[in-house]
Amino acid sequence: MSEEWLLKEGYVDNIDNYDKMSVQEKWYILAMVANLYYNGNLTQSQIANRIFTSRSKVSRLLKEAREMGLVEIYIREPWERELWYEQKMKEQFDLTMIRVMKNKKTDKTDELARLGEVAAYYLDSVVKKDVVIGVSWGNTLYRIVNHISKMNRKNIPITVVPIMGAGHVRNSEQDVLDLARNLAQAYGGKYKYLYAPLFVNNEEIRKSLVQEEHIREVLDMARNAQIMLSSVGSVADRSWSNYLRADVWKTLESKGAVGYIGGHFYDINGCEIRTQLQSRMIGVELEDMIRCRDMICVAYGAVKADAVLGALRGKFVNTLIIDESCAEKLMEKLQ
Repeated sequence: MSEEWLLKEGYVDNIDNYDKMSVQEKWYILAMVANLYYNGNLTQSQIANRIFTSRSKVSRLLKEAREMGLVEIYIREPWERELWYEQKMKEQFDLTMIRVMKNKKTDKTDELARLGEVAAYYLDSVVKKDVVIGVSWGNTLYRIVNHISKMNRKNIPITVVPIMGAGHVRNSEQDVLDLARNLAQAYGGKYKYLYAPLFVNNEEIRKSLVQEEHIREVLDMARNAQIMLSSVGSVADRSWSNYLRADVWKTLESKGAVGYIGGHFYDINGCEIRTQLQSRMIGVELEDMIRCRDMICVAYGAVKADAVLGALRGKFVNTLIIDESCAEKLMEKLQ
């Protein structure tokens, strides 16, 4: 019904008696308010003035219109999703959110860029003012931050901190220091550096470093970050082959390690692998990731399936963003 008809019939004059109206009368009001807001592009305040009610009342009416099905909001995301895998994995694991990107069978560089775009859109939807975001490092994280940096710059006062010490990465842009700075600048926020390597020579050096005032402050912020953003590494892929010695890899494999996140290695069941690396590592603990409100894991490729499965079983992540090939391989292992 048109706004003029509702005015003529007296519905708007009696909007304060909305709760006493019949279902059909309410339907008329809700349709009018929704039309003014979604099609007429009026603000909630403008609608409130127009129908002689409060803005909060208009907000409640719009919410009711969505709940009753008068308004359906469909977001056309710029990528195709594998909804079957998403549903099956939500049934299997305690996930807050999952996105499985459909592979287009293009080259790996293009696929990784698209996965970074998917993750960037999600991160953009959950970032709020004054939130603390903890980040790790690597190629996948670089793709995400790179896409956010290319989007419209924002003015959201956030703080970005590393969740682990720096590593010897092949590309300096993939290091945690650069990633923390670039992500913070993209959102118009600030960042903190963790001036420490991921692994030190012995436990005594680690104990000394984590007591240093600045390092302690940044680690405390990272442990209590509301959002953490990371990928998982695959032991099979040995993406840290330039970082750990061959004998260390052999020890990890002999203990059943399949993946690592934030510098922590774990097996297919999500149990942390205990080695001397833990006593020499500077970064947040797995328990901190489990406690995090939104621990986001982004991973690409079938080779990451074991690592993702272990992370899910260990409950290290609650938001998962992967591609179709990774999801397919992971589901095979559950059969």
